[in-house]
Amino acid sequence: MWMSARSYEPEILDVETPSPDELKKCYVWMKAINRWLGGVSATLSWFEHFSRHWSPGETIRVLDVGAGSADIPRALITWASKRGFSLTVTALDIDLDALKWAREDAGEEGMRFLSANVLRMPCRSGAFDYVTSSLFFHHLTDEQIVKVLSAMDGIAQRGIVINDLARSRSAWLLSQGLMLFANRIVKNDGPLSIKKSLRVDEARGLIEQSGLGYLSAQGHPFYRLTIAGEKA
Repeated sequence: MWMSARSYEPEILDVETPSPDELKKCYVWMKAINRWLGGVSATLSWFEHFSRHWSPGETIRVLDVGAGSADIPRALITWASKRGFSLTVTALDIDLDALKWAREDAGEEGMRFLSANVLRMPCRSGAFDYVTSSLFFHHLTDEQIVKVLSAMDGIAQRGIVINDLARSRSAWLLSQGLMLFANRIVKNDGPLSIKKSLRVDEARGLIEQSGLGYLSAQGHPFYRLTIAGEKA
């Protein structure tokens, strides 16, 4: 059956080093997709839930893995500020150009930047309260996802929020229209990202493999899924 299994075909961004201009245009598209098609809201919905257990005056520390241009960290800081919470976010990415643009666009207090390989995160155990990621897990194999979840669990004192695309034929068809006026990289990598993404049932299977019973996988509007939860 078509798309019954994940694709592992490499994306252009996985095998090429685009020009800075091309890469920046890609991140502009990713930011728009996150904002208008459920990525930001999927992450914030979990933090709305988590925040019910926060104490007045405490500072919440978040690590965002594979941050790209750091649109999710900015959204988290803006959300926290409106609700009177103190929140710092460290944006981690291996791409120095992405972090450079993120610094230029930051504009908010409470954001820090760290260049590192996600598969070898240089963070001590319990260094952050929460670890997040957006539009990153579909780049990983199933085995890597289980390993990264385990690493995130070690770094996070309280919980994890992963949001990504949910694989389906209708999502792939929608992407064909959305990417019509994008550059060559987005036109290729956008639809391919959907074919590489998990379904909710597959995500639940990987959670079971990880042994992290506090996590759950859920579907969200606009073909999104989250792997998320908070420790007891």
